[in-house]
Amino acid sequence: MSEAITFEQTGEGLGLLRGPQGQPLADYSWSTAANHPYFDQLRPLAHRGVLTTHAPHDHRWHHGLWWSWKFIDDILFWEDHPDYGGNRAGLGRSIVEEHRIEATADGMRIHELLSWRVDATGQVLLSEQRTVTATLSTGVAGGWALDWDQTWTASKDVRLSVTPWPQTTWGGYAGLNYRAARAMVAGESIVGAGGRLGRDAVHGQRAAWAAYGGSVDGAGTDEPNEPAGAGVALLQHPDDAGYPSPFYVFSAAEDFGFLATAPLMHQDRDLGAGQRVRLRTRALVLGHPGEVADLERAHSTYARFAPTGSDTSTAAEEKGEGRAEEAAGVTVPASSTAPAPTA
Repeated sequence: MSEAITFEQTGEGLGLLRGPQGQPLADYSWSTAANHPYFDQLRPLAHRGVLTTHAPHDHRWHHGLWWSWKFIDDILFWEDHPDYGGNRAGLGRSIVEEHRIEATADGMRIHELLSWRVDATGQVLLSEQRTVTATLSTGVAGGWALDWDQTWTASKDVRLSVTPWPQTTWGGYAGLNYRAARAMVAGESIVGAGGRLGRDAVHGQRAAWAAYGGSVDGAGTDEPNEPAGAGVALLQHPDDAGYPSPFYVFSAAEDFGFLATAPLMHQDRDLGAGQRVRLRTRALVLGHPGEVADLERAHSTYARFAPTGSDTSTAAEEKGEGRAEEAAGVTVPASSTAPAPTA
């Protein structure tokens, strides 16, 4: 076996990531069966315990590990049902228009071009260039990661918004989202950078990283008195605009296990036609809930990392004006090299 993460296509719009020993690490779907692409059946390197829940009975639009905005110009992209989510002006979805896989030194990279479309009319509100890189180079022994690098370009003047928080107690969500396996309520651990412990200390707070961990089923290594554990940490890249974003957290002890970046939790974002915004997040997968020292070291490793640009085609390369500004985390018009402020 090669010392790398590999990818195999398993169906139409479906694939499987395998670890260095050939073990399954995650399923990936970029089909239109769900309203967004997603990773599911997420597993650590150390054992085969599953860390994710997909399409649960309480929130069928939760897809394991996935990205979603909430509202784009009042079109609801998060929920997939018009009776939920404070629906304002209809539903939308992100559709993968182009998809290709590239091998890297220790893993693989998914390149995609997505359209964020209104269901009723097909209108494209945002185009997105996305790469997700699976890597073993995390700075933490036994860890592997999915590095998300995303650049959205507004097709027209748009407003990105969420259900207001704290006016609505459950509001504020939109970002890179992790829905934990239900078994992880046992031994649940919620930690954030800066010494924050527990849901109340992490939820709504800006932090470089946050992590959710607990016990898992199906590991094949646990005993009744020594259950297998695992964790997922979301690490934000310090070069991004608005760094660090707040985190959105639910505890399985009260509702369900959930961890997400929430870049709009405190403020909406306006983009003019042709403006871009770039965000990068490392989803770190561990075979234990995660020690603070390990997570601090993992974030330091990621902070030194210069992520690959998220352009996916020659056409995207031709829109390279402002690339240096984007790398510095600034929203820029696609037709200009002058940086523009983000909302």
